[in-house]
Amino acid sequence: MTTTRLPVTEIARSALVAPRLRIMYAPTTKAACTTIKWMLAEAEGSLNLDVIPRMIAANLHRSQTIHNRHVSGLQKLSELPAHEVDEILGSPDWLRLATLRDPIARAYSAWENRVFMRAPGRVTDKFDLVPDVMQDDCINMTASFAAYSVALMEHREAFWVDAHFIPQSRVVRPNHVDYDMIVRVDEPGGIDRIATLFSERSGKDIHPRRHNESIGIPLDRVCEATTAERLMNVYHSDYETFGFARRDFPAHIEPYVLSASETQLVTLVRQSVERVTSVSRAAQFKMSARYGLRQIRKSALRKITFGRMYNTPRGIHW
Repeated sequence: MTTTRLPVTEIARSALVAPRLRIMYAPTTKAACTTIKWMLAEAEGSLNLDVIPRMIAANLHRSQTIHNRHVSGLQKLSELPAHEVDEILGSPDWLRLATLRDPIARAYSAWENRVFMRAPGRVTDKFDLVPDVMQDDCINMTASFAAYSVALMEHREAFWVDAHFIPQSRVVRPNHVDYDMIVRVDEPGGIDRIATLFSERSGKDIHPRRHNESIGIPLDRVCEATTAERLMNVYHSDYETFGFARRDFPAHIEPYVLSASETQLVTLVRQSVERVTSVSRAAQFKMSARYGLRQIRKSALRKITFGRMYNTPRGIHW
């Protein structure tokens, strides 16, 4: 494939680099990126677990800390010097890796995690666009997912501020990066291929571990044909770019409705997430404020010192 190089800021801005292994990885959210980052950091030898207890970010599970580069120790492609970027993107000594997942399955996973369960992210102000559809005071999962597909279709750019909802074609960009491996992580053996690659390059025994477990409701229990059509429309560029097969869903399915106790549990979990996020933001604000005051104090001291040096009368010597 002929590639036309884009500015590095436009090529997978989240792209990570493991320099010892000579691997560049373009993470696609909701395509096993948590699992792959853990494996890559372990293989690279850059993993730093000591910083986790000191983190104030709103991570609901230890596994999510890998997305903090103080934990993974991986470098960001966009922050490297131009000559290093050119080598990474063009040298046969480097391996360039990306992952993909069926667009509808990925959309369902993103909705379940970021919208339905309210995981911390950049779309919290869009929750009013996707209210729960209730049936006898219980959440109708099928109707709620359908309502989300409508909101996503009508307000896609608003959701695309969060990487979990961005089309994979905007992340992977095979026309601009000469990838050595583009792996379908939802196909049998996909993750194992990546683990084997990391093992061979590092000389370590690398094994994948599951992270981000879902709530356990299968896609085909909540997705009907109309919902699927909307999502395929939203992610049409993924189908055109990567040739995903268009899946068939039934025109009508029996609605999947949570029980009263399950609905209450969802509400409690959301409230817990909101409290964790609020505490994290308050801590971050407090830390930023302290840092700002320290900088102001340093600046003031420098000005005072400077003024004393040049404004204090000195003796005249002939």
